[in-house]
Amino acid sequence: MAWNVGEAMPTYPYNDTKLKRGPIDSFVLSHESQLDLDTTLQSGQVFRWEWDSGWWWGVINRAAFAIRPTEGGLCVRSTVNSGEAISVLSDFLRLDDDLDQIYRDVARDVYLERAVEKYRGMRLLRQDPWECLVSFVCSQVSNIPKIAKNLRALVEKYGEPVELDAKTLYIFPSANVIARIGVGALRELGWGFRAKYLIEIAERLIESNLDLMSLRSVSYNEAKSVLLQFKGVGEKVADCALVFSLDKPEAFPIDRWVWRAMEEWYGQNAKSRYPDVVAWAQSKWGKNSAYVQQYLFHYRRMLG
Repeated sequence: MAWNVGEAMPTYPYNDTKLKRGPIDSFVLSHESQLDLDTTLQSGQVFRWEWDSGWWWGVINRAAFAIRPTEGGLCVRSTVNSGEAISVLSDFLRLDDDLDQIYRDVARDVYLERAVEKYRGMRLLRQDPWECLVSFVCSQVSNIPKIAKNLRALVEKYGEPVELDAKTLYIFPSANVIARIGVGALRELGWGFRAKYLIEIAERLIESNLDLMSLRSVSYNEAKSVLLQFKGVGEKVADCALVFSLDKPEAFPIDRWVWRAMEEWYGQNAKSRYPDVVAWAQSKWGKNSAYVQQYLFHYRRMLG
């Protein structure tokens, strides 16, 4: 392995260590952007945000947050100061995206009109690339409750705990940590065949010294070609990482719900090749493809 041999081996599980505590900053993040927070956090983009006691609880990078909508913005409690929290949350929630313009550009057929009308204010999220990639590797042959369960087991065993208002949340374990866990230990947490993929991806990242964040600054095709080199990362998983963490608005992930929407509403053939359908969507919706995909996915999935 290419990690630093002089680096101390972490003690497992992390939840035996002392919780990180700090002063809690509480404030209102005022904004005029359209934001349906509930739909955004429940739309299949993230799997570790939990609703409890009237708040959404989650971790962004190494900071713990509790957030809830209020008139004109968001009530926020966090383990970082208000200035940092505002920056982190605004980036995570992509509050600079002009949803009104996106709606004008894409809501030109009855299905997208209905999706936008029903889920107006749903935003794409800008996540940490490592956590996002792991989450969608976990999503293969799975469903949202099971993905959330698998990720919860992973972070509670190997993540670093942080306390906010007496609630324990967990910082997502790094590639260095995961590479040392071993396939057997991951399988005991319910990861099944995905365990081998996750360990191999973590090892490959360490050996190549690749910073996933650097893929934000390259083209869609270049970033996707890098991700597809990892065993266990196929077209859909790569596109999910590109949309939800790597700022590639032309990406168009296709899962079973988007396939159904494309077949039923846009005349695509069930036997069409994944790259061909992606190319068709990109030619139709261009830089708005990622938002279109998310609205089609959520709208079609909720129809059942």
